[in-house]
Amino acid sequence: MTLERCSDQKSKSLDAFYAEMAAGRDSVSHEGGLAMLDMLAALRSRADRRCVWGLTSHNRLCLLSKDAYTSPWYVIVSALDRRNYFIEYLMPEGSAPWAGAYVKGEGRSLEDALSMVVIAMDRSEGWPSTP
Repeated sequence: MTLERCSDQKSKSLDAFYAEMAAGRDSVSHEGGLAMLDMLAALRSRADRRCVWGLTSHNRLCLLSKDAYTSPWYVIVSALDRRNYFIEYLMPEGSAPWAGAYVKGEGRSLEDALSMVVIAMDRSEGWPSTP
C-alpha cells in the first residue's frame, strides 16, 4: 500500500510526526507514537494497490482517498499503546443511519488493528475496488 502524508499538511512526514511523538517524555505519547509507527510500517508492507494519504489530527491518523484535506476522513486510527488501537470508519451514505455516521472498534494487537483498518477501508467504500 502506498501511504503518504497529505500535501496540504506539509510540516513533516507521517513517520517524523509519530517519531517525534514517540520521543516524548510522557509514557502516553511515547507508547502511542511507537504503536503508530508500527501501524505505518504494517500498512506500507501490505500487498495492496491502493494509494492512501494521511492527515494527523490530535495524534490520530486520518486516511484519505485523495490528496486533499477536504477529502472525507474515511478511516481514523489512533493508539494508546501496542495493545490498544482504535479504528473508526465513515459509513457509506446508503447504509448510514444518519449523515456522517462512523463505526468504531478496538484492536488489541497490531495484527488485529491492521485487519480492522483494511476492513474499514473496504467497508467505507472510500477507495475504488482494485482488480
